[in-house]
Amino acid sequence: MESVLSILESVFSPIISFFTRIFGYALSCEQYIESLQKEIGELRSKRDDVKREVDREARQGMEATNEVMLWLKNVEGLEAEVGRIVEEFDARFANPADGTSKLVLRYQLSKRADEARDEASSLKGKSNFYKVVDKLMPVRFEERPAALTVGMDSMLEHLGGAYADDDVGVIGVHGMGGVGKTALLNRFNNEVLVQATHLNVVISIRVTRDFDVEKTQRAIGERLGLSWDERKTEDERAMVLYKVLSKMTFVLLLDDLWEPLDLATVGIPTPTGHSKVILTTRIEDVCDRMDAMKIKVGCLEWEDAWDLFKRKAGERLIRGDLEIRHHAEELARRCGGLPLALITVGRAMASKRTAKEWRHAVTTLSNTPWQLLGMEENVLHRLKLSYDKLDDRLKTFLLYSSLHMGMNPMHKATIIDLCIGEGAIDDFDSPEDAYGEGYDLVGVLKAASMLESSGEDHVKMHPLIRAMVSWIVCECGKKDNRWLVQAGAGLAEAPDAEKWEGAERISLVSNEISSLPEEPHCPALLTLLLSGNRGLRTIPDGFFRSMACLRVLDLSRTSIEELPPEIGTLLQLQYLDLYETSVTCLPKELGNLVKLRSLLLSGTPHLRTIPNGVIEGLTELRVLCMYASYGTWRASSSGAGISFEELEGLKRLRYLDITLENATSLQRLSRARRLAMSTRYMHIRGCLGLTTIQLPSPSLGRCMRGLRCLRISHSSKLEEIIVGGGSTGNEWSLLPNMHVLMLQQLLKARIIFKDRIFPNLRFLHVWYCSGIEQLIRFEDEAGEGQEPEVVAAFPHLKELHLVGLSELKSLGGERRVLAFPCLRVLQVNECPKLKELGMVGEEMTAIFCSQEWSDGLEWGDDGIKQALSPLFTPLQ
Repeated sequence: MESVLSILESVFSPIISFFTRIFGYALSCEQYIESLQKEIGELRSKRDDVKREVDREARQGMEATNEVMLWLKNVEGLEAEVGRIVEEFDARFANPADGTSKLVLRYQLSKRADEARDEASSLKGKSNFYKVVDKLMPVRFEERPAALTVGMDSMLEHLGGAYADDDVGVIGVHGMGGVGKTALLNRFNNEVLVQATHLNVVISIRVTRDFDVEKTQRAIGERLGLSWDERKTEDERAMVLYKVLSKMTFVLLLDDLWEPLDLATVGIPTPTGHSKVILTTRIEDVCDRMDAMKIKVGCLEWEDAWDLFKRKAGERLIRGDLEIRHHAEELARRCGGLPLALITVGRAMASKRTAKEWRHAVTTLSNTPWQLLGMEENVLHRLKLSYDKLDDRLKTFLLYSSLHMGMNPMHKATIIDLCIGEGAIDDFDSPEDAYGEGYDLVGVLKAASMLESSGEDHVKMHPLIRAMVSWIVCECGKKDNRWLVQAGAGLAEAPDAEKWEGAERISLVSNEISSLPEEPHCPALLTLLLSGNRGLRTIPDGFFRSMACLRVLDLSRTSIEELPPEIGTLLQLQYLDLYETSVTCLPKELGNLVKLRSLLLSGTPHLRTIPNGVIEGLTELRVLCMYASYGTWRASSSGAGISFEELEGLKRLRYLDITLENATSLQRLSRARRLAMSTRYMHIRGCLGLTTIQLPSPSLGRCMRGLRCLRISHSSKLEEIIVGGGSTGNEWSLLPNMHVLMLQQLLKARIIFKDRIFPNLRFLHVWYCSGIEQLIRFEDEAGEGQEPEVVAAFPHLKELHLVGLSELKSLGGERRVLAFPCLRVLQVNECPKLKELGMVGEEMTAIFCSQEWSDGLEWGDDGIKQALSPLFTPLQ
């Protein structure tokens, strides 16, 4: 019997247990939910303890172990499931009346709660980890995609040298868009950093224009394998990154940076030793503001540029057709060595098989480059990113600068003059303010890779920057004729009159144009630039008839001899440039231009006639340049020439360059305080009534603090030019800005040096002054037996030019050696009696002279000979 009962128990016991559990789930759902919530609460406490420890250690540069990360992930998943169970229970059984209804649903929820409780209990039991964190071990190196590069080996070597310098922490690679900065950085990463086994990690970040500290922190954190916590503040994240990176040797690559990045704010330790921050940017100022060692990436030299272009366009095709080769070379040259443009244009031409197609491409790239395949999307849009970064003032200055920029460099002052005329620089109180602002704008544009330096005083614009500007002013290619710019295009004839219609600005500077359309219809024309067309001698009648809106007219460096009377109808004209033209007279109608603000007549030695009333009619004139020009000013009530009162009546004048031919005019100018203060360039020609000129003096110095250039020429009466002395007691404060002194064809004059004066004189030219035997005579000449005295006459002089001084025998006398601490260039020509150079100049780079003269020099001091002999350079 017992055995039977045992058998029945073994059979029915599981069944009873099964049904008991089923009914227990169905009838005790609330208890299962409560038990689950208690268990999950205890698990959360464990979870919080573990996370707190992970966070604490992360600030010390540690990271959670994989076991802990998996445990936290499982806890997070279980929490989500518990949330769903409780939410469903509350939604379905919140009403007690439902206590025994919906038994199936109650069973299912109880079962899920029971299983979740078991899992929570299991996870809680696994929370006693052997170790919670471990050292952070990110992947050391990641290869970057690298495009083909040409001509970058030297730049790669330069960058490698900077990287190897332990004293360099931040390296800034800068250059214009499309020049290959990213390609250089990727090559450096793949070829140099891959071998740097001492590094713990290389972090490479491609920066976007809207990049900020948070995005930078996130990118670095992801590379290091750190978890991102939205609850942390910027400073807290910076602290974590700092502690992690401080224990590593790292290289941070920041590609295409637009703004300076504060490394400390991000959490990047100051890089020292083998740790580096290497950035690329289009803006040089970014490098400066991050204290970076700068490396400029320039455009390719011709051989490398031509090689890259042929690779993309097809070398076999180019080599097989001479005409195609000619056009291909022209296309490559117009890319200006910019790799991005060379690649884009080369690819666009790869499918072109005829010379006509290549010829058409040259025309398109010259006039409407955006119409060439790929140029708008791949080149112009990318260059425009730099333009968009400029403020409105810089954009305007750049646009107007592009009008004058052909292939040749331009003097900064010429560009600034044009921008003053266009109104891009306005409302200045003094010329210094205007030119100061202009030079500042030029500097910013250079730093932004929009302009390039070409010597100390000149700048140039890359042909693709010009193309980008042309595209922008034509509303990104929507209007082809808004600006007609063909500067330096080699034109023998002006474009047909039909092409002028609708244009707002026309620039035909630096061509070979000899004639103009007779009566172009240009009702919208604001600017017309014809400078540098030396063959242009006449302006046809009716030429200005349909230019009522014209504001800027530049006829400089042409051979125009007279202006037509109809120029007086250009009532909106604000800027007229006749610099270095052959004009002999000005029409009386010029006085009608009541809005004219700038009149440039310098370098017009043939100008002899200006009708009375013309100058005084220009009541808005702010800039009047007449250096090496008309000089017959009448200082008294009688005599020839224009009354000086016409100048004095120009109440708005702020900048004056002037030529004077007699002593009374000079005295009148010095007494007219406002005019004297406005004077910048002065030419005293003929010097009637002058036998002695003292610099400075009541006539030359007082109120002329802005004088930058003084030229004294063509006198057979002037005997002495006295430098220094006087009785005012503050000569050092007079003429403080004079940079250039030119003495020309003064047959009797000698220079007497009384005192150290002109601290800022940079250039001294003495030409064909046959009376000068000693360049500088001192008032207290050294006596016999005295040791030679070293005298620093002009402490900042950079260039000294001595030409045609037939009687010159010495510079400072037998007992004085002239010291020129800043002199870089000395020119000696046609000075046959000068046999000894009694001078020293530590900064000199060249002495331009004839071979015959240098061979005949006598050296009294072997030290001077040893220092100066290597500098002799034959005159061309």
